[in-house]
Amino acid sequence: MRTRLKIALSAITILFSLVGLSQFLLWMNRASDAWLYAGALGVLSLLVAVPGVVRAIWRSDFFNPKRP
Repeated sequence: MRTRLKIALSAITILFSLVGLSQFLLWMNRASDAWLYAGALGVLSLLVAVPGVVRAIWRSDFFNPKRP
C-alpha cells in the first residue's frame, strides 16, 4: 500500500509539473523579453524542484515510521 501511495504522489507531482511546463512554454512564446525570461526561469525551477520533490517522496520517513 505504501508503494502505491508513493507512485500516486509521484504521478500527481509529474502531471502538475507538466501543466506548469506547458504554461511556462506559453510564456516564453510571448512577444516580450520579460515573458521569455519569466518562462525560462520557470522551466529551470521545475528542473530543480520536481526531482527534489520526487526524491523526497521516495526517501521520506513519513511513509516508513520507525516504531520504538
